[in-house]
Amino acid sequence: MNADSRYVLYFRVSTKKQGESGLGLEAQRAYIQHFYRDKPILAEFTDVRSGKTIHKRPELQKAIALCKKERATLVVAKIDRLSRNTENALHIYKELGERLESCDIPNLDKFTLTLFMAIADRERVLISIRTRQALEARRVRVGEWRVGGPNARKAAAGLLGSQLAKEMAEDNENSRRASALISMLRSDGKTYEEIAQQLNVAGFKTPRGSDFHKMQVQRLYKRILASKAVE
Repeated sequence: MNADSRYVLYFRVSTKKQGESGLGLEAQRAYIQHFYRDKPILAEFTDVRSGKTIHKRPELQKAIALCKKERATLVVAKIDRLSRNTENALHIYKELGERLESCDIPNLDKFTLTLFMAIADRERVLISIRTRQALEARRVRVGEWRVGGPNARKAAAGLLGSQLAKEMAEDNENSRRASALISMLRSDGKTYEEIAQQLNVAGFKTPRGSDFHKMQVQRLYKRILASKAVE
């Protein structure tokens, strides 16, 4: 955060549980308030049931216009509230003159934005694959959905698939973002202690919901290196 910056807040929610990412409007507000409570806020804008592109989000267009006029910084609670598409996110970032901050991406720049968006894209693909595998494994193991008509089986599969996808997304989101940041900071020569501090300041949590310590960071980094070696 730049101490001299002024900020414009942008929120986006849908009618399905107030946001596909699980962040409803109040949760987004609380998240931003945690990091920006003492910062000068010019305005806030909220899109509801909006499209994926800028042209289908009137409030985002207003927010960008105000940021450009006042040379202010646009703030979102999570980067997927801005976009789930790498190309769209980079376009908005450029449109803003690189004045963009997201509570879930510390020290956001073009490199980290591209990195986190790419990770999110890959994770969505992996979640889809794991969900299909889990559904098939459960069907084989317990004979799920053998009784009942096709509509009943379809409904059951959809319900279980949604639950599995949600659980896996929640479990993986924090760890994959933390892993990406750890890799980047280690490449910059940061110590495990320094990385743990940055993770905690940025609001990252371990899978058990606690703060990071240097030993946890070290273990996670070793797993990252091991997974890359396998790939």
